[in-house]
Amino acid sequence: MNLRFTFFFMVMLCGTLMLSAQKTVPNDTFDIKNHTMQFPRPHKLWGFKISAGLSMVQPPKDLLENSYQAPLVNIHMIFGLPWNLSLESNVTTLVVSNQLTLGPRFTYLYKNFGVKAGWDFAFIYGQLRQAGFDNSLAGWASYPNLSVGYKLRKMSFTLKGELMIVTRSTSKTGENEIYRPTNFFNGGTLAFYIEQRIHKNKVFVIGIKDNYEKFYWPTWMIFTTFNRYYHVPELSFAWIL
Repeated sequence: MNLRFTFFFMVMLCGTLMLSAQKTVPNDTFDIKNHTMQFPRPHKLWGFKISAGLSMVQPPKDLLENSYQAPLVNIHMIFGLPWNLSLESNVTTLVVSNQLTLGPRFTYLYKNFGVKAGWDFAFIYGQLRQAGFDNSLAGWASYPNLSVGYKLRKMSFTLKGELMIVTRSTSKTGENEIYRPTNFFNGGTLAFYIEQRIHKNKVFVIGIKDNYEKFYWPTWMIFTTFNRYYHVPELSFAWIL
């Protein structure tokens, strides 16, 4: 994925969506704050919301022999709780690498502006036993995060930042095992999301994310080899069900 092309694409897309968002239909009472996943807003008490999507990822060339785009499948779920609290979960898979996150959120909404703070706990697991490889990894991590957003009537914009703390991990290559029991700071991410009404009450999500980390979990098989920070860009698309 070329970053210049991605940036140009996002600017053009944002402009197009903003123009379409200004169009109004008589007697249309739609308000996107009731239909978003990323925009910070209180969720319906005991309500459940889910989205499904894909992320295109390009690891740096010096991480892998050949730089390539790897599609990640993501399922995002939100469960509404009292006092502006909610519980969020993500299931993300690359078949050979998988991550499950679960954590609480607190949201404050004032007119068209929203703020959301949370802390996710993640379990990461992967294995590769083909093409001469015999590798596996299991680990735990924490993601403290903060989101700020602004909404129009039919679309919203959200900026989300998070840190990653790896609490422990165990990796195996054949009979060799490496265990890391102590916490260490792994880096952080910054993401920008646009949520746009597409049809009736259906909303589509587009996001661009920069991971600045030592250990980017989908590339777990090279975790023990490198010890430096990398920029790993993601372009994501999701449909709120």
